[in-house]
Amino acid sequence: MAGNNSFMTSLLALLDSEKFMKDVTSSGIDQVDVKYYLSLVEKILHPKGNQGQSKSFNPPSEGKPAPLSSIINKLCCQITCEALHTNDASRAMELLFDKLSSFSWDAKAVLTLSALSVYYAENRHHAETEKDYKLVLAAELRGSRADKSAFAVLEDLIRVILEFTVCTVEFANYSESFRESTSIDIRARFYQIIVGVVGCSVPFCGMISTSNEFLELNLLPFSNRVMKIYKSFKKEVENFKQENAERLRYKQIKGLYRSTYDILGRMAVLFCTEKDSPTVYHCSEKTTVKLEVFQKKNVMLLISGLDLSNDDFILLTSIYSDSTFKSSNYEIMWVPIADVEDAVMEEQFQKKGSQMPWYSCNSIVSKASAKFIKKYWHYKQQTKVVVLNQEGKVVNMDAMTMIRLSGSEALPFTLERGCKLWDAHRNNWLKLLVNNTVFQSVEQSFVNRELIFLCGSAEDSKTVEEIENHLSKIKFPVKFFNINTKRKQFLFRLENCISWMMQANKEMPNSLMPGLPELYSSYKKQSGFAIVARGSSVIVNTSVTDLLKVLSKHELINNVTNTQDFETHFVACHNKVAPPSQCLEFSIPNMVGDMPEYTKCPKADCTLNMETVTTFKCCHGKH
Repeated sequence: MAGNNSFMTSLLALLDSEKFMKDVTSSGIDQVDVKYYLSLVEKILHPKGNQGQSKSFNPPSEGKPAPLSSIINKLCCQITCEALHTNDASRAMELLFDKLSSFSWDAKAVLTLSALSVYYAENRHHAETEKDYKLVLAAELRGSRADKSAFAVLEDLIRVILEFTVCTVEFANYSESFRESTSIDIRARFYQIIVGVVGCSVPFCGMISTSNEFLELNLLPFSNRVMKIYKSFKKEVENFKQENAERLRYKQIKGLYRSTYDILGRMAVLFCTEKDSPTVYHCSEKTTVKLEVFQKKNVMLLISGLDLSNDDFILLTSIYSDSTFKSSNYEIMWVPIADVEDAVMEEQFQKKGSQMPWYSCNSIVSKASAKFIKKYWHYKQQTKVVVLNQEGKVVNMDAMTMIRLSGSEALPFTLERGCKLWDAHRNNWLKLLVNNTVFQSVEQSFVNRELIFLCGSAEDSKTVEEIENHLSKIKFPVKFFNINTKRKQFLFRLENCISWMMQANKEMPNSLMPGLPELYSSYKKQSGFAIVARGSSVIVNTSVTDLLKVLSKHELINNVTNTQDFETHFVACHNKVAPPSQCLEFSIPNMVGDMPEYTKCPKADCTLNMETVTTFKCCHGKH
């Protein structure tokens, strides 16, 4: 009765029964040399002697006593004779676990598997070799009429159960020190192994019996489920070991980096794998060179994904080829970071590196090093340049923003240089934000101090068009620039300006100015922004909707005939339409890496620190 599909279906359900497993008692009173007994099982169940035996286990000593032979014999009877004569899989498992109640979970599994191996070894003599399947022929002569394919499924299941057990015992020993850091339920795996052993023993019993109970038995669903569980567990184990190795490596990197005070030592810790002779790759010469090439050099670490933008690449190439750069003892090394390392990523890494004139790591940065860079250098997937001086000290956590906005003028790329350059733009941020690379002739409009309107909206292009229509009716010349036509370039410069400003604000707490973040907030939150300026001097920084309200006042358009009067009337009208808010609130783009702990309010008559609020937002790739 036990060999029918009903029993196997119930056993299949028990494989995933968390409730049944929780009811199993495990005192762990009786001690078992699990490794010893598992090594015996491996010798028995492996088809060709020691082939494939786990290398982590020593073979048993000759003549070593087996004091647990009594319990193994009882278990052997339980998983064969007694299981064969019951219709209830749950009851059969309860009786089995009762006999195992005094053992730990690893011992339960190995002892149950030992019982199967004893029964299997004693009865498999019907076949001379596994490949001939003579056991199947013997079964047919005895009347069970089992076929070769069924026996093959059984053999595969026994092999999987053995591998599953070896893997679980090894991991249980390995993870002993990491109980708090692993979510893998070892107990559940040992439980499933025991259920799997019973799933092997019952059909094997039926196969060599004189009855025809095995004839209708379909072992394949049960076998497939066990295989799926084992593969999933094996993948979990591989991931855990890899993550643990990365944790240990990360801890090692932190310690070594902090205890190393020269540039070669710190670069070796983060970017090199060779212990004796650390190397890097010279991209243009296509050769590996020793790390000593950076001795007494200032190094700009170009940290990016494999999608380094062409604009950044061209800009840095221009700086790299400048004679002043070379004479200042500077070098650039590319530090590529990727979340996934596979053949496709490796090909992208090789292709991108082959275009560079400077140095690079020999491979994509390890996950441990990438974790260090993300945590301590605040890398957030946006390209950045970390500058190390000749002693290996970080002199600028992110020089890329000021390089994008100032080019070679940013040399020597230190934080002090960045603060000095930024301070020069404190009262003229519009000129830094918008130049001829965004709009042709805008710089000439700055020089001529023309009346300028800059407007943009990611969602409300109709309002921007209405503004342009109103401006066309003004009786004197004005310049209108529609940011929507250059949205990507403009937003990129705006984000870099704010990032640079926040970086400088850490060193000069009073250097924050509200114009740029207010502009960014209007663009992101208020359906677009509008700037009215005389030359590069901002008159009004507002939203497109408020600007349209002001321009809709017909008397402003019809009665004012010169820029001076227009400016006076415009400001007065705007103050009525959009009075200043009681609070000063603005957003910061996520590219800002090292956020300041506090920021003083930039309003002239306020001495308070601003409240910090973190906001997460997704625009689904649309600005």
